[in-house]
Amino acid sequence: MKNKKMFSVVASILILSGTVIPVSGTIMPVSAASNNATEIKQTQLNAISLDGMEKPAIDITKGNKLPLTGYFTRNVTVGEKTRSVKIYVAPDTTVRDYFTVITVPDGMSTEEFLKKSGWLDIANQKSEGLFILEPGKGGWGTVQEELAYINETFKVIRDTKYYNTFGLFYLAGYGDGGTALQAWAMENPLFVISSTFIQTQDLDTNFIANTGAKTFTENQNISNSEVPVPTWFVNNNLNSVKNVVEYWKKANDTVPKGQISASSPMGSTVFMQKEDSNSIVTSYSDVRSQVAVFEKGGNGVFSKGFTQKVYDFLSYYTRYDNTTVNGNVLGVRPDYEAMGVEIKEMDLNGYKREYLVYVPESAPKENIPAVFVLAGNTQTARVFFDASHWWEVADKYGFMLVMPSEQYNSSTEVTWNVNYAANKQDDFVFLEEVIKQIDKDYSVDPGRRYLTGQSLGSMFTNYATAVMPEYFTAVGSTSGPLLRPLEGKADKIPAYLFFGEYDLWSWDFTRNGQTKNTIDYWLNRNDLGDYDDAIVTTKDRYKTYTWYDENDIPMYKYSQTKDRAHNFIVSEVWELWEEWFSHWKMDEDGVRHYIKNQ
Repeated sequence: MKNKKMFSVVASILILSGTVIPVSGTIMPVSAASNNATEIKQTQLNAISLDGMEKPAIDITKGNKLPLTGYFTRNVTVGEKTRSVKIYVAPDTTVRDYFTVITVPDGMSTEEFLKKSGWLDIANQKSEGLFILEPGKGGWGTVQEELAYINETFKVIRDTKYYNTFGLFYLAGYGDGGTALQAWAMENPLFVISSTFIQTQDLDTNFIANTGAKTFTENQNISNSEVPVPTWFVNNNLNSVKNVVEYWKKANDTVPKGQISASSPMGSTVFMQKEDSNSIVTSYSDVRSQVAVFEKGGNGVFSKGFTQKVYDFLSYYTRYDNTTVNGNVLGVRPDYEAMGVEIKEMDLNGYKREYLVYVPESAPKENIPAVFVLAGNTQTARVFFDASHWWEVADKYGFMLVMPSEQYNSSTEVTWNVNYAANKQDDFVFLEEVIKQIDKDYSVDPGRRYLTGQSLGSMFTNYATAVMPEYFTAVGSTSGPLLRPLEGKADKIPAYLFFGEYDLWSWDFTRNGQTKNTIDYWLNRNDLGDYDDAIVTTKDRYKTYTWYDENDIPMYKYSQTKDRAHNFIVSEVWELWEEWFSHWKMDEDGVRHYIKNQ
């Protein structure tokens, strides 16, 4: 493996916009905060139709939680036929949370399957969501027929009117519906975090070959069959899925011989990704994908104990982002409880706001360095904590992470208010209040407090240096320029910006546009001369321009990341700490000092 531095159910009531709607059944939802989850008991499970329902209004007292929780149904139109998909949103599920896509096996009703399998218990314990794909009236059809249904279903799944997902999904495919879901995963590997296929059938060899050979528009050197997706096959006859198993072993670049170890799911044979794999999707963090196979039949695959094993396999992983293969990264999903990650709430002028805090064991007991991280537009702190891998850097270097979370832009979407919109809370005030609260609760070194962000979070970072520069020793961010001018000439502060080759704004800062305006602003603010005064270096995917002041101190850096679109890559996170933040310290008089060779 490449070094990561080198590259980087149903509630008994439904709350709807302040209105309490009774739902049939006697389910007692289990709070995500509860450590003693009890079995859900119910007599009936009736889905409420979301079709035609108005979008809920914003409720500023909910923090980042979704407005609707419960069991729902939506229609899916496939040609002239109308099918349905069921949705379960557990209590306390947040905006952009994880969802598992499940296919119901033939011969069982959706409600019977959900009760028997225990998927509702898991969703409630984890405060996550489920999308349940259902067979038609005559059962599951052919793979091609069901692919049409699945593709239409994902249009419904991606709709943000009533819920909003992480954007990438866990797959749990049972039976013939799972066979078609296998095909969908092959066609859409960037959208699949991990998958389990239970009692499915093989796919046509021509379909496998043709689908695997498709390349990505942004990088035609990479095909579908080269994108690792951790996959577990459970089947009473593994020969019946031989072709798809071989496909995923190739895609995951696995070792030729599988092994059974103490960590194997239920004693499965596991084919691990090669240690020296150069897959672009796994070269940014210390994670290895895998293909596991387990020969098992009977009704045990519908038991709650087995479902827990499926969830454990799936949720070991996380993934980001789904827009391009050049930015798609597989990683280990952080276990908040085991790590001691805290999600805190703050009541601020009627708004309930969230912020996430992580202090690794490697951090000092006193005078802790702190990196404040601002997610991109539409992303909560939880999404960005999992996706960015900042926690891995914090673990290694011993600093704390603080991630304030955005406020509602609609009832299911979040944003930063950096333009002082009157109908939203001032996020500069929120950030300042979070800093003050962190300083009260922890022994933070005020001379080693740093700010970073992605996209709109990057814009926020840049604006914050004019609004509240005294709080941060240095800033560095990705893919977000200044969209409005900053008036006046504020204090000098070291800053760093990354842009991708295919970003929303041109990475060429010599062309008129927002990127040029941003760099012009910083060169002027920090008295750094002209473009030609930069020292230019190249490393891996980066071409970096560094401007030094009259004391030979680097006060502004700008890196162009080859092949990247409007999404950071994990190696940029490592660069920000190792090549920038770790070199800066501010003394008690507010003077910033650059420390070389640290």
